[in-house]
Amino acid sequence: MNVDWINGATPKELDQFKSVCGQLLGRTYVVKTLCRPDKSRVNNPDYLFLSAHYEEVREYLYLLDWDLRWDKFNGYFYVINTDEANRCNLDKKQTAFLLAIRMIYDENQERLGLEHDAICTVRDLLEKVVTDYAILPAKPNMEEVKRALTLLDNHSVIQCLEGKYNQGSCKFAILPTVLTVVSSEKLEAVVSVLRKEEDGEEAEEDPAD
Repeated sequence: MNVDWINGATPKELDQFKSVCGQLLGRTYVVKTLCRPDKSRVNNPDYLFLSAHYEEVREYLYLLDWDLRWDKFNGYFYVINTDEANRCNLDKKQTAFLLAIRMIYDENQERLGLEHDAICTVRDLLEKVVTDYAILPAKPNMEEVKRALTLLDNHSVIQCLEGKYNQGSCKFAILPTVLTVVSSEKLEAVVSVLRKEEDGEEAEEDPAD
């Protein structure tokens, strides 16, 4: 690790060093821009700090068994545990929401241009996951929705802009980090499995005469 930089860093730089490392370990991602309720964006100072001190932070995190990666095109940093530990496990409904969010992002990507975040409401998401994409057979209750979306927010996959996640009118941004969370190949495979499971459950509940 670059000890010279640590010894020469100001107290403010050391505080930000600790802060960005804590964010990466707690939230997985640090994004380039933060979205405001009016859909405008502001530069994230933590992203700028990581851009300037990528090697120093990468070397430090490597000592803790974390691999720091930088997606320059989509504008975010993220970490992967080198021992494949500390994974976040989702249940079926949480997985369904994540997949639907990824699909909504894909639908919006062509018109996004340089604006990498897609804006969505909880009501829109529920319609997509149950009706349009048919990943789930019925609408989950709003507390399940809130738990799932709060989890994704805590890991910087989405960002709440207005309202609460148990409200249909709640507005949130889908961050480009979803591209790493769910690859195109994984998306296709998991959606296929979920639909087969739901078809099997419906067949058991309504057996043919």
